[in-house]
Amino acid sequence: MKKKRTGWLIYNREDADKNQAYIDWMLEEANLLGIDLSFYLKEDLLYGVIDQQLFIHHHQSELQLPEFAIMRNIDPLFSQQLEALGVTVFNTSFVSGLCNDKARTHQFLTRAGIPMLNTLFVKKNEFVPLHLPFSYPIVVKEVSGRSGQQVYAVESLQALEALLANITSNDLIIQEMGDVPGKDVRVFVIGSTIIAAILRYSSTDFKANFSLGGSAKIYELNDEETALVEKIIAQFDGQLGLVGIDFLFDKEGQFIFNEIEDVVGSRTLSANSNYNIVRLYLQHMMKVLADV
Repeated sequence: MKKKRTGWLIYNREDADKNQAYIDWMLEEANLLGIDLSFYLKEDLLYGVIDQQLFIHHHQSELQLPEFAIMRNIDPLFSQQLEALGVTVFNTSFVSGLCNDKARTHQFLTRAGIPMLNTLFVKKNEFVPLHLPFSYPIVVKEVSGRSGQQVYAVESLQALEALLANITSNDLIIQEMGDVPGKDVRVFVIGSTIIAAILRYSSTDFKANFSLGGSAKIYELNDEETALVEKIIAQFDGQLGLVGIDFLFDKEGQFIFNEIEDVVGSRTLSANSNYNIVRLYLQHMMKVLADV
């Protein structure tokens, strides 16, 4: 009898409470595929070094490590701990560390000539608002923000100064406002394969996120758009698991890179298509493990 693959599904408590249906879906699909997948809250896991050995405990008990882990929380250091202990992590610690930092993502993809908005990397405690290299309106983003949160439209120097006085994060990016606010495309990618794209749009906000009240529908990528997505995928040298790559539009209707969502949700895809993204993701993991 073929031995079952063993894995962990890891969330922090806050996100788990909001995503119980997705957790149940993943556990059910894993069972159907013959995968022994165990769910853990990150808050219940301790990790570090004892007697010069890396360890991971559940509360205060030792755990038998799995073959793979599905990280649905954001902690690149914990992902690195798992990898150092021989566990294959989806997404990898490299993807998690890079894609959950908007500044690092833009810096990384610039070397490949990916079109993007003019972007300033800012340490708030060092930044002088008078020294802005482009004109208003602008968009200020906390580098670790997710799902359209911690993103602010700013119309003037006075408004920027007021915002900076109230933002707690020290790490920011500042960008020119896009040519077509309130409209973007999320491309769902598993490994090196484009699964589908979703157009998200809002008539009331410069952010088009579905979770913030925007609308969504399936979007058919043209050849030029597909080539751009594939160029971005290629920069990660096979390390992507499941991600969402987001694009804005310029005034000619061409894609402008916006960000990569590491712990990407799939509500828009599920609401607008029949793709079983969870099954596809798990099948991808099994292929990766077979090649390890």
